Amino acid sequence: MVQVPHNGQPIVLMNDAQTTGGYPRIACIIDADMYQLAQIPLGQPIHFVPCTLEEALKARSDQQRYLQQLAWRLSDDH
Repeated sequence: MVQVPHNGQPIVLMNDAQTTGGYPRIACIIDADMYQLAQIPLGQPIHFVPCTLEEALKARSDQQRYLQQLAWRLSDDH
């Protein structure tokens, strides 16, 4: 979730944060992008791109498929 406090500098609440900081919510980060966002250094500029619900669901599905394939490749079961 992206919120804007009184100073106008947007803040992103990650998965382990409280559900609300009491500031206006202006956007949400899709699940499939949270891991990338978590790797961005503090203070580095970022930009957001709007997406539809269908695009967000497809991105999550693609990511889950990728992680399953990766787990299979790393396992001793194949």
